[in-house]
Amino acid sequence: MIERYTLPEMKNIWGEKNYYTYWLKVEAAVLSATGDESLAARILEINIDPEEVREREKINGHEFNAFIDIIQERLGSGAGQLHRGLTSFDIMDTARILQIKESLSLIEKNLIKLKEIYKEKALLYRDLLMCGRTHGRIAEPITLGLKFARYYASAERNLERIGEFTARGLKGKISGAVGTYSLIDPEVEEKALSLLGLSPQEITSQVVPRDIFAEYLSLLALISSSAAELATEVRLLSQDGIGEIYEAFGGDQTGSSAMPHKRNPVISERICGLARLVANYPNTGFTNIALWNERDITHSSNERVILEDASILTHYILVLSKGMTPSLEIDKDRIQENYNSALPRLLSSSALSFLLEKDIERGRAYSLLRDAAMKNISTEEIVKMISHESRTPESIVWEKINPSNALKHIPVIYRRLGLK
Repeated sequence: MIERYTLPEMKNIWGEKNYYTYWLKVEAAVLSATGDESLAARILEINIDPEEVREREKINGHEFNAFIDIIQERLGSGAGQLHRGLTSFDIMDTARILQIKESLSLIEKNLIKLKEIYKEKALLYRDLLMCGRTHGRIAEPITLGLKFARYYASAERNLERIGEFTARGLKGKISGAVGTYSLIDPEVEEKALSLLGLSPQEITSQVVPRDIFAEYLSLLALISSSAAELATEVRLLSQDGIGEIYEAFGGDQTGSSAMPHKRNPVISERICGLARLVANYPNTGFTNIALWNERDITHSSNERVILEDASILTHYILVLSKGMTPSLEIDKDRIQENYNSALPRLLSSSALSFLLEKDIERGRAYSLLRDAAMKNISTEEIVKMISHESRTPESIVWEKINPSNALKHIPVIYRRLGLK
């Protein structure tokens, strides 16, 4: 991933040198599991230079063999015990799982913090009435708090998914060339993986089943796309003509090289753009599932890109969201102004329901309210029209069709979400 969107914590996890360090840890764990603690300790002291591996790979054409050759040279005595009964992807896949585990822990921590920010906003704005919109048009009333409650619920679901994937997918593999333990005892695998904080995959081929990695990529796509939901809302509600929510804008910040007046939602747009990228990585992950027989290498090249990039971008998106959300500028006056202006349309649903209760034929009731909306007549005129049509006093009509009545069950929604 390019440096622009890479933060140090995730960069450290996915750096090439760190990947080789994980290889060393897995090799050392296997040796410890077979009782060779001394050799395991010596391996962990070795410092691997990625450039040295690349230069050796130019000679033998195999990255892992280049790595093993270097380690054996460094070890000297006892080197023959290294990598016995193993295949390269016993080490490489288990190392990838360790990277994913560490990445997911970092992502989870940031998502928990973002969820708490959503919760604060949901409670703060629980009763702030505003226009609900569907298809970009005025619909029924909602509150700003309900929007944030939706994002809170989405974050909660994604945290549950992280827990489910952790239990199901974060498992290693030290089972030999085709997964049959032909040259290594399953007990050694269990002991070695336990030292690494993992348990064994129940069954493998030469590699960890690729649906595991596809699921990880799908999880990151869900997390990133969920973050983009609020970012999209900010972009929509900050448009000229709406102007209800804005990103914070610094005193020296500029929005355009040509138009000095511009105040663009650049953080939200960046989140949305990067979320689209993350959302497309799972497709490649899905195509990696169907490998030839017990394994081919078609997955390896693209996984070096997609696993790292998806992890880095998801982390970056969450950090951006954590920074943007608390500082959002909420224009309550503009929200109220838009609400008042849209009132004749906001009450159409409740007005239709009221007329039907008064036994007005549905087609006629619908036409009356549709025509009123098209003619843009005032709320007062609509109340008078309904009063006349239903033979009901205007005060009672307004009491019944006031669009804010639609929000009487908000406490139920909040209670279900555990928001209090």
